[in-house]
Amino acid sequence: MKFIGIQDWGIPVDMHIAFDDQPEPSGVEPVEMKIGDDFKILGIVKTKLTTLKQEYCLISVPKLDAKVTKSLHEHVKQLFRHTYLCGIEIDTNSLTEELPIYENVSKILVKGKSVLDLNNLDTFLSQYYPNLTTLLICSPINGEATSKLLEIGRVNLSYSGQCGITFLSKFNGKKINLWRAVVTERMLNEFIRKWMKSEGYLNLEFVNIELSLESDLLNRDLIIDQLEIEEFDEMKRPG
Repeated sequence: MKFIGIQDWGIPVDMHIAFDDQPEPSGVEPVEMKIGDDFKILGIVKTKLTTLKQEYCLISVPKLDAKVTKSLHEHVKQLFRHTYLCGIEIDTNSLTEELPIYENVSKILVKGKSVLDLNNLDTFLSQYYPNLTTLLICSPINGEATSKLLEIGRVNLSYSGQCGITFLSKFNGKKINLWRAVVTERMLNEFIRKWMKSEGYLNLEFVNIELSLESDLLNRDLIIDQLEIEEFDEMKRPG
């Protein structure tokens, strides 16, 4: 289902139009609708209530595919001429579809139950969203990022698994969160050593790694082995 709504900061969404699939409409005669300048489709129009008792228009079409979505997006863009930076949410299965390209996008959330191939995502973002500042991936991942993904300023990987530390080893951004990561003491030791000696990660400001249940308990002494560290003293201010 696709929605068109308006939301002011801190106020619930004011829903206006919803599109839904209804392959075999019954009981109501479909009408021809025009979306934008060039696209026409048969659909059934009804009035519905949201959970907040707001009236909105529900339009049922035979198939809510990429062509309908693209035409709908172009039509809304012409009406509202949105110019603010925004974020979009993409399902992992949608990367292979003909998605509409949105303007002024600075943040993308990719989520879904299916495994996301980082190579496919890299190609998609490099082609359509080269100026992204924040990427949130809330799905299992595999593959290896090669270019665009590694340059994004802020990256969150909710299911980083064994790919997370490989991603981190090539990351050129500023902030990264790796959740459910599978790592070893040697991997962390190598990462910290390079970061401390400025042999890599020159742009990195913050990293957070939370271990997966698949990871063994880590030995702190092995992680800091041969690293130049000193015990934190809260009374001593950095020079």
